Amino acid sequence: MKKNIEIICGTASSDKYIGDKMKKILTFIVNEYNELLLLKGSKNDPQFNKSFWYVVTGEYEKYDLTIENTVKREVKEETGLLTNNNIYLNWILEYESLGIQCKEYVYISFVNKANVILNEESIDYKWCKFDEFIEQINWFGNKEILKKVLNLAIKKQIFFNEEKVDILI
Repeated sequence: MKKNIEIICGTASSDKYIGDKMKKILTFIVNEYNELLLLKGSKNDPQFNKSFWYVVTGEYEKYDLTIENTVKREVKEETGLLTNNNIYLNWILEYESLGIQCKEYVYISFVNKANVILNEESIDYKWCKFDEFIEQINWFGNKEILKKVLNLAIKKQIFFNEEKVDILI
């Protein structure tokens, strides 16, 4: 039996891990007014034990079949929104969470502005203009790079010509 191994996002994969790293996604959600969605996490978060503004993230599950399907599922689970278009931003974040090494694929997801229905992971949400989003997101990487990436991503363009891996500490 041939086993598919994911090298590029969107190809089929049967493994939840790449080597010893858990596959995850992070997606920025943008509506037709170019507003970005921030979610306020619960202070009961097992890793941080505090509440802060962030975006949709989640684990790849075997039944997703592709990382893009993980993006669609996580957006629906965490916000109730359906994505119209998901673009992989050629960006991977690697970090440790609760003792597990993670490899997080970064996307932008386009949606129609609708009523957001939060799950138990978040306690609030808001649609923000670009500058407010950059100011308020709890970002563990370089915010200047984030600005450049998102500025192009909103226009459906990709900042990184080749896949970029950032290791977050």
